[in-house]
Amino acid sequence: MNPTPVASDTAITALATTTELTVEFPRRRTLADLRPAPFVAVDRASIEIRRGEITGLVGESGSGKSTLARALLRLVPFTGSADIDGVDVGSLPDPAPLSFRRSVQAVFQDPLQALNPRHDVRRIVGEPLAIHTELDAAGRDDRVGELLGSVGLDASFLDRTSRELSGGQRQRVAIARALAVDPALVILDEALSALDVTTAASVARLLRSLLRPDSAMLFIGHDLAMVRQLCDRVYVMRAGQIVEHGDADTVCGAPTHDYTKLLIASIPRLAPAGEPLHDRREP
Repeated sequence: MNPTPVASDTAITALATTTELTVEFPRRRTLADLRPAPFVAVDRASIEIRRGEITGLVGESGSGKSTLARALLRLVPFTGSADIDGVDVGSLPDPAPLSFRRSVQAVFQDPLQALNPRHDVRRIVGEPLAIHTELDAAGRDDRVGELLGSVGLDASFLDRTSRELSGGQRQRVAIARALAVDPALVILDEALSALDVTTAASVARLLRSLLRPDSAMLFIGHDLAMVRQLCDRVYVMRAGQIVEHGDADTVCGAPTHDYTKLLIASIPRLAPAGEPLHDRREP
């Protein structure tokens, strides 16, 4: 599956940008260090997310990817600047207004934790509609049915709870919930890493089909093979810093930074027929 940028003028327009964005967390004081320096989780990161595109953000665990996403969602304080669809994220009051919460939605890694196990699918997907729209109960039910259809589920799932769904079905429900209010930006934080290979590929195709010319997605992951298939452009993050970026084929096919090369080398591959999968020599 090769991503094809949406052919429109909005495809090259930035929907979201960060400039020198930095996130620091205080360290615990000890007797040896009464004034410890803060831990820098994101260090002056500047990225651009364009309309009509899926932008990838990759790096090993602990590199700062999810913290950058939380800053965009206004879940952690930061310095520098972040702008989403013309809104200065750092200047928003606390709590953030409904208009901002509607324009930015997230899909997280573990849908079982993200979905309330006591609620059925009708309520899970319909709750954002009750908060952000003026649809009546009948209108919400119709919209929920449309959303389920768009993610490949039918009306038989409406009365099921998240525990009655498979992993792939739960993630599809989470995607339907995120798309319910037509957000401008959807942040997918390791949204495919908990799924098996076949299901992940199916959900990836679904994400590409749901992308609108006036919206964008930020896909966070560590699997560069999946990122190359799904994303238009990629940012590589190491120890809180952006170390390389460019279009997906260039970054994944001809990387220039040593760290990116190591990430690509870590992708599992089948050995050619007749060759061992690893070196069996005795030490």
